[in-house]
Amino acid sequence: MSGSITVWRFGTVPPMATHVGFRRLLYFVAVAEERHFGRAAARLHMSTPPLSQRIRELEADLGVQLFERTSRRVELTAAGERLLEEARAVISAVDRFGHVAAQLAAAPVDLGFGFCHGSENGAMRALRRFHEQQPDVALRPGAMTSLLIYDGLRAGRLSVGIVRGAVPDADRLMSVPLARVPVDHVAVPADHRLAAAGSVSIEDLDGEPVLVVDRTDAPHAHDEIAGYCATHGVRPRWITHGATQIERVLDMVAVGTGIGWMNHWQVDSDLARPGIAIRPLAPAEMHDEFRVAWRVGDTNPATAVCVRIILETCGA
Repeated sequence: MSGSITVWRFGTVPPMATHVGFRRLLYFVAVAEERHFGRAAARLHMSTPPLSQRIRELEADLGVQLFERTSRRVELTAAGERLLEEARAVISAVDRFGHVAAQLAAAPVDLGFGFCHGSENGAMRALRRFHEQQPDVALRPGAMTSLLIYDGLRAGRLSVGIVRGAVPDADRLMSVPLARVPVDHVAVPADHRLAAAGSVSIEDLDGEPVLVVDRTDAPHAHDEIAGYCATHGVRPRWITHGATQIERVLDMVAVGTGIGWMNHWQVDSDLARPGIAIRPLAPAEMHDEFRVAWRVGDTNPATAVCVRIILETCGA
């Protein structure tokens, strides 16, 4: 129909464009720059007749004459001059694509890893094993609350996390159980009366200053500690603190702020220091339920390797 307009849908190309091909663009540019089929053929490491034939096929497919040919010279037509700019732009874009791809391939893989309070020793053992097996991966470990780990996983700042308790957002975060670690020791100041005891019973903590994590930072851990004491009719003098790692808890114990809780992983690590006595707790009815979590849809192979190593190293 006269005056009709052909509209190409996004993601499609006109039929003639599918016949251009990147190699024939290289042929076209070489002839245009050399203005001579023999020199262009030598530059392309091919013979002259096939090059001439490829250019004629390109012109036929495009429906455009690119060159004026005489027995002595080759010159670009006006259409050829215009298309030479486009061809060079395409070749430059392809070169740039390859350069960026090479940079990405050479760049170290980055892995953000978060671990919550109580999982420090298990996390470090797993990360040392991971580094042994994946030395080219740049690890970024960070101690933080489970809530912050969830935020980091959702936002892509973290790839893997060891968290405590149930994991929210099942449509965005994947997780598997890691270990059920008993909370079976307490840390007391060295000059406290309980430091002389062979073990500490829960009843011994009645009326004593006892550290408990702020519920805003770690609701699961706070509620478990409070519930454990309530079940045994024990009323400690609670000293609330922000969620932190075991070293900071022991700092508070060492200066006499209060008595701290320790799970079996924490006792297993080398945490001995002056001013602190670590004693078994009875009955050991509390547990830290740890899980490994990662983001749904994460295709980084290092993430899968990290999760596997954590489960092999720390899994129950």
